[in-house]
Amino acid sequence: MNKADLSKIQKLLKTVTAYMISKATGIGDTTISRWVTGKTPIKKMSLENAIKLTNFAEELEKKNKKDAWRMFWKNQAWIDYD
Repeated sequence: MNKADLSKIQKLLKTVTAYMISKATGIGDTTISRWVTGKTPIKKMSLENAIKLTNFAEELEKKNKKDAWRMFWKNQAWIDYD
């Protein structure tokens, strides 16, 4: 998708390592680290990079939801009411 979501980008930069983001998006880890440390304002990033980061954040959200459901069903204690 071609959209950028600042809140998703901010959450991503706070919760995922620069190395992992770099490998997944192709954005240099130094560039990512500069956003994380505030040396480069997030609002000054290119639209292309903002879209890449948003897409990666959304991929992680989907994966986390799937993993959470898997864990729920795996650990679900079935109760027999008979």
